[in-house]
Formats: sequence, structure tokens, C-alpha cells
Amino acid sequence: MTVVTYNSWLAWGLNGDPQALSGYLSELAAQDQPYQWFFRLGDLAAAVVFVVIATLGRHGWSRWLGGRAPHVAVALALVAVGTALDTLFNLPCAESRDPVCAGTPSVIRHLHEAASVLVSVALVAMIALVALGMFERDGWTGRVWAVVGFAVVVGALLLFSAAAPALAPGTQGAVQIIQVVACSAWIALLAWRLEDKGEDQKEGNGRRSANH
Repeated sequence: MTVVTYNSWLAWGLNGDPQALSGYLSELAAQDQPYQWFFRLGDLAAAVVFVVIATLGRHGWSRWLGGRAPHVAVALALVAVGTALDTLFNLPCAESRDPVCAGTPSVIRHLHEAASVLVSVALVAMIALVALGMFERDGWTGRVWAVVGFAVVVGALLLFSAAAPALAPGTQGAVQIIQVVACSAWIALLAWRLEDKGEDQKEGNGRRSANH
């Protein structure tokens, strides 16, 4: 569900412009774009899914992450809030293809940028907190280093996508696609790890049944 809802950009062909993915993915949901409501609904659905996962994960990740489980849940909830705000304060236009609009002052644009920053910071914090929780339980294992490396890669992708319009115009869409797919897979992993709690409960039920 996470992978599907957070990747509505896959339907970019609805936009009708072959250059639609040259700018930020959020430009697909810009106010002046065709089917902008479809891409906004996709992000809103993703935000709802994130909230559900975060709510379940607050306790469901305790076996895996110990006392850091609630912190990871809060970070994911902030990702959800930022994603929802992105849909509420959608861009007024596809700025990478409309220089006049891009140069026009807009409060909504700044609110959208602030929401995007919230999502970016919360995503990196969420991954880092998972690494911290794993470290606190098991020390410096290969898996911990892998998660740390993933946090660094995601952070680098987010920074590059922010600087892309100045450094490499037209590449921000491709960079964001890599980042969104990677983060979708990561959140799907978090959802899958919710099964850990279920396993604990099954073991507990099994012991109670044996005692009877």
C-alpha cells in the first residue's frame, strides 16, 4: 500500500507533457496542471497510511528498536503531516516549465517549501532513529552500518534535489524519483517489521495454552 500511494508519479503520463518529470514531482500536483487532484489524492492517501503505520509502530517496533520505537513513530507521523501539508499547499504552477510563475512571489509556495523541508528532515531523522535503536540493542553490527549508510544516501539525495535547479536544471525529478522509491521501500519495511509484535503475541499465547 505504501509503495503504491506514495508513488502516484508513476501516472505522470496523465499530465500530457513529456517534460513533466524534469521538474520536482510535486509539480504534477500544481494548481495549473491537468489531473492535479489525482496526484494530490495519492499523497494524501500516503499520509493516511503513514499515520496508521506510525500508530501501530509505537508499540509494534518495541522488540526491534526498544525504547526508540515511539521516537521512530513520531518521526513517521511528522512525515505524514508534512506530506498532507504538501497536498494542502500545492504549488501554484509547474515552476520548472513556467519561469514567469516561478518568479512571481507566492506565500503558498513558501508554505509548500516549508512542508517539504519537514518531510525531508523527518525522513532522515526516522532512518537515523532506527539505526540508533538497533545500535542500542545490538551494538555496531553490519545492519546498523547499512541503515546509517542509507540515512546518508537519502540525506544526500534530498540535498541534491534541493540544489538541482541551480546545479543541474532538469535533473530534480530523476533524483526525487530515486529518493521517493527508496523511502517508499523503507516505510514498507517498517510496516513489515510490525509483524514482530504479532510474533511476540503468538509466542505468549502458545505458552499460556501449554500451561493450561
